[in-house]
Amino acid sequence: MPLNEMKVLSILLEECKTIEERCQGYKEEIVEGVTDIIAAERQHRVERTRIQQKINDRLHAAGDFLAENRNGTESV
Repeated sequence: MPLNEMKVLSILLEECKTIEERCQGYKEEIVEGVTDIIAAERQHRVERTRIQQKINDRLHAAGDFLAENRNGTESV
């Protein structure tokens, strides 16, 4: 991984540590999402994949995770 990509990844992962824990495992889900999107972006540069669809799918998966794991007392 080029140096600037590593720097961007390290900054994003550091920022993920400051995210509010909205439910059990939320931060881990966000970190997985960030790494999945970065991997998809790298693949897109090589193969010209449908990157926007992959990003949308990953964001929806994170939203679904949050919706399924929040307790009923919080408003959406």
